[in-house]
Amino acid sequence: MEEQPSYYSIIPANVRYDEDLKPMEIIMYGEITALANKFGYAYASNNYFAKLYNVHKKTVSTWISHLKEKGYINTAVIRDENMNVIERKIYINYPYPQKNGEGYPQKNGDPIHKKTEENNTSNNNTSINRDSDINQSFSYITNNLEMITSPLKAEELEYELKNIKGNKLEIVEVATNYCKENGKGINYLIKVLKNWNNENIDTKEKAQAKIKPKNTKQHDNDFLAKKRKEILGG
Repeated sequence: MEEQPSYYSIIPANVRYDEDLKPMEIIMYGEITALANKFGYAYASNNYFAKLYNVHKKTVSTWISHLKEKGYINTAVIRDENMNVIERKIYINYPYPQKNGEGYPQKNGDPIHKKTEENNTSNNNTSINRDSDINQSFSYITNNLEMITSPLKAEELEYELKNIKGNKLEIVEVATNYCKENGKGINYLIKVLKNWNNENIDTKEKAQAKIKPKNTKQHDNDFLAKKRKEILGG
């Protein structure tokens, strides 16, 4: 596999909260920005991303095509004299000027945020709220715990997020902060959310109660008092 980038990835709000994007497409966008930070474009092939995320190359091609369709990236293919592809460059279509003043415009001239707003109005409010909650939850986890690079883990997490009956983001914030404070990662977070879903934890208050430290001293006193009553009566 090609060398993995050591640069930070950047996922702007318009990408993070785009209800049309799948969680793995958002994650892949972040990976592309990390690669593009070095040369101004990402040179990685579909095979690179396929190995990185343990998916088929056709899946990667679908993700890239969707990101391109949404206007978040653009691609340039370089061919030799026999029209064989020798290199592909993926450029980020930044919604704002870069430090050198050379931002990438949209193909139709519309800013990304405008396109996102137009797409939002074409969906019903229930769908928007549901998808937005999940994307915001993914964003919070990525920014505060760790970047999710495994499609399998992303699917497991998305499944548990969909099963949260209350305010997803509030409950996710409690669970994520708890994992961060205790040095736990994404695997532990998924287990926490799974357990909470099984126990019908549907409010922020219930979630906070689950992680509230138990009063060990009071518990011991209650236990001793119970045993004393059993032995002495009264």
